Amino acid sequence: MIDEWNGLAVLLADMIEKYAGELDLDAFPDQVFPEDKITNHDTNKNVYKENIETPKAA
Repeated sequence: MIDEWNGLAVLLADMIEKYAGELDLDAFPDQVFPEDKITNHDTNKNVYKENIETPKAA
């Protein structure tokens, strides 16, 4: 079975192998990620109970 993405994967692998040395990726500074800000979303809120109707006797 031939994977239709195989050609693209091989091309990308060859390009990375060819140019990785020239890019000198080790010279780049480490990435700095900002601390996750606390959002105003109330994630502890039990939203499921709000959407369930109360059972009523027949």
